[in-house]
Amino acid sequence: MAWLYLLAYWIVALIAVAFVYALWNRGLQGGLRVQSTESGPGSPMEDLPERVLAGGPSVPVFEGDRMQVELRIDSGHGTRGPARISGAIAATPLAAAAGVIPKQGWAEVRAMGPLRRGPVGAKDWVLESGDPLGLFRHRGPSFDSELALVLPRFKSLAERTQTRELEASLAAPRAGSGTEMFGVREYRPGDPLRRIHWRSSARHGELIVREFEPPGVQILGIFCDPSPATPEVADQIARVAASEAWDCLRGGGRVVLWAPGAEASRPDEARSLWALLEWLARYPYHPDVVRPLPPRVGDAIAVMSTPSIDIDDALQGIRQRGGSVRAWVVGETELDSDMPTHHAGLEWPL
Repeated sequence: MAWLYLLAYWIVALIAVAFVYALWNRGLQGGLRVQSTESGPGSPMEDLPERVLAGGPSVPVFEGDRMQVELRIDSGHGTRGPARISGAIAATPLAAAAGVIPKQGWAEVRAMGPLRRGPVGAKDWVLESGDPLGLFRHRGPSFDSELALVLPRFKSLAERTQTRELEASLAAPRAGSGTEMFGVREYRPGDPLRRIHWRSSARHGELIVREFEPPGVQILGIFCDPSPATPEVADQIARVAASEAWDCLRGGGRVVLWAPGAEASRPDEARSLWALLEWLARYPYHPDVVRPLPPRVGDAIAVMSTPSIDIDDALQGIRQRGGSVRAWVVGETELDSDMPTHHAGLEWPL
């Protein structure tokens, strides 16, 4: 019978050691990062000039690309282990584990893709550690993050015969008085107090100022369908809008993106390709309770899949001010309008 007591002591001692080891094994930290990307066939990266790439994100990601994601576990107190990190990236469950975590950390790389347009979210990621026998386990708090923002693809449409004729009027700068309101933005030190837009300031809870159109600069508005029928239609609308924006920027113009019920792109980013692509990467937007008015622009292009009263009213106002308007229709819908219209399916490139 003595050996039974001895065995019991050994079991109790083993459990106690495992518990102490599990406490000692805490202090690990898990993390995720995009290590690299691989451009897919037809990626815009192949055609962008170096000066444009220099102003973009360090690791730009376009739809159809692949990316390498590093799953990492770091130890701030020397060698530890075992540990496991798990969660989901873009609804794809992933997990990685290691028996030993060295002082310099441990990492494993996983491939993701081809990627869809929009935010790539990392959800419900947790780090677990414990003892080698698996008797005790410590589960850290879960963390979510936006791992990457996948931008829409785009391609110059200027080579299309009908489009080229219309682009001549849209890309050419026109003389302006510089007194027409272009939009609103946050207040900056040095802005004249007379430019404060008090109604917008009260709604946003911070000072908002009016911004006026500079003389001689063409500003093109691209108005997107507020409620695309499917994600595939939304993707195509974003591609067409990005392509039109790219052609306008190359011609020296400025671009403002807008969808009814959503805030327009910022006026101070009207010449930034990357800012416009980020706006389109998050399109469509949930409608705001207070529906923002359409931006004040010289000319406009509508990109729609179904008729929109708000977009029609905005285009009519531009026409009354002498601006040019035209439209892209994604799908088979026919617009009841006399403005120039192009049709596009869901295939890309057009």
